[in-house]
Amino acid sequence: MAEQIVRLDADDFEEAVDFINFVFSAHEPHDFERLLPKLYRETDEAMARHLAVKRDGSIRAVVGVYPIELRTGEAVFRTAGVGAVSVHPRDRGRGYMRKLMDASIEQMREESYEISWLGGQRQRYGYFGYEICGSVFEFTVSGANVRHSYASPSELTFEKVVSADDERISAIAGWHEHHPIRCSRSADGFLAVATSWYHDLFVALDGDSRAVGYLIADPRSGMVFEAAGESEATTRALVPAWVRHRNNDSVRFEIPPVPSPLADELGRVAEGYRVRPSGNWRIFDWEPVLGALLAWRHRATGLSPGEIIVGIEGYGQLRLAVSAEGTVCERTEAAAAVEMSAAVAMRTLFGPLPPWASGAITGSVLDGWCPLPLFMPRQDGV
Repeated sequence: MAEQIVRLDADDFEEAVDFINFVFSAHEPHDFERLLPKLYRETDEAMARHLAVKRDGSIRAVVGVYPIELRTGEAVFRTAGVGAVSVHPRDRGRGYMRKLMDASIEQMREESYEISWLGGQRQRYGYFGYEICGSVFEFTVSGANVRHSYASPSELTFEKVVSADDERISAIAGWHEHHPIRCSRSADGFLAVATSWYHDLFVALDGDSRAVGYLIADPRSGMVFEAAGESEATTRALVPAWVRHRNNDSVRFEIPPVPSPLADELGRVAEGYRVRPSGNWRIFDWEPVLGALLAWRHRATGLSPGEIIVGIEGYGQLRLAVSAEGTVCERTEAAAAVEMSAAVAMRTLFGPLPPWASGAITGSVLDGWCPLPLFMPRQDGV
């Protein structure tokens, strides 16, 4: 049987989407064209993001690598999102997934990605250098919370955006830039991203029917994955307005683990919250990633001065320092105060658990500096 690893193109679109739908529908139906319209298009560019094993000309396994620009403050990380990992049930055990994942990781190295993100079972992807880490804050706000926390009803109302030609999308794309952690999105592709995962995009209107903010939510549960307005006051007002829009049912808000007007408002009124990992991550180039996140955290919250040299297996030593002049993250040949595997380093530095719960030393400056804010917005995940 002729077997080869190939890069797909537009001619493979129908077979590839049917194949991925078939594999992922083993437990519940999937329709990837509707689920992720931002990724699945019948073009050479979109399909070339997929590697496949073909046997006798037929697709037997697929892995997709999708470029993402992840932005934290002014820092931009070239990020590889990994998805559509699928092997035909009759071909499991042939090593197709390993071959495609190894080839995809080699591609990421060649194309100079700094980090990679994926969703999936922890140990399954741990074999390929990924580890669960990072943080997501999730708040639950009830009708009672709103009733007791706000003196008067918000005048904001919501209208679903259904057309990519809607002139308000340009303003929404601008408000998206207010998020402290976000992914780059073009205005013409914004709706496809916003409606991925079967979510809806809403524009918030004031009493004069003027667009003043936006919100992305699951139409079934009402869970909010993004919310931003033209001002801090508008962003805060989106919280009670959305709960009232949902007939005062309890709704959840998912936000990045960083200071923001929305985090402050939710922390003030929410009934409860939880913190969980933001996904499976792999760091290819630790120095720029750690340097940018340490600097951002110091600017945002202020960190205690100190210095530590961390050794990361397979990468080398990094000197991390915080002082009145700012932060430093640089390679060094000096002896490390602590040596960690890449997996332990990811858990220690990015959480969501504190460093002492991640297999690292305690009593160091890392206890006060970490976790650093590593987060992937839900709409940009693959």
